[in-house]
Amino acid sequence: MTTRETAEAAKANFLRAKGQLCHALANTPDDRLNWSPSPTARTPLHQVVHAAEAIGNIHGMIAGGIFPVTTTAEADAGFRAQERRFTTREEALALLDAKSDAYVAFLDGMTDKQLDGLMTAPFGLGQVPVRIALSFPVEHTVWHVAQLDYIQTVYGDHDWHMPGQ
Repeated sequence: MTTRETAEAAKANFLRAKGQLCHALANTPDDRLNWSPSPTARTPLHQVVHAAEAIGNIHGMIAGGIFPVTTTAEADAGFRAQERRFTTREEALALLDAKSDAYVAFLDGMTDKQLDGLMTAPFGLGQVPVRIALSFPVEHTVWHVAQLDYIQTVYGDHDWHMPGQ
């Protein structure tokens, strides 16, 4: 595949995952947005904020940046502190849109040199070909869609919320 075809496929997969996340949040009632099944679990809003921040962080690494945090414990503490700043659906979705728009613009302008490059993975995990790393924002986002779906079952929502229903 050409760089443009690869970037377009990555964009389509990413936008599908983002759509799934937005759909899951849209099917979360207002009174459950800031609820979690335990004190250590993320709320539905925090799932979306975390996914949005990760999109931005992964985008930065794919673009050649280095993730500045060296341990997963430090990263988790920072992520959770950031997530607590968001308390409304609108705030979470605005962040998701901003991070997503920046990533899509990056994909739209991707060059052969960028696509053939390496991404430095966080936490000392080495280098990853950018062609593979393009799947990371998609996979990470879909993981949080699954977590949102699970939270919904915990509070008793067993509707599958199929698109188009």
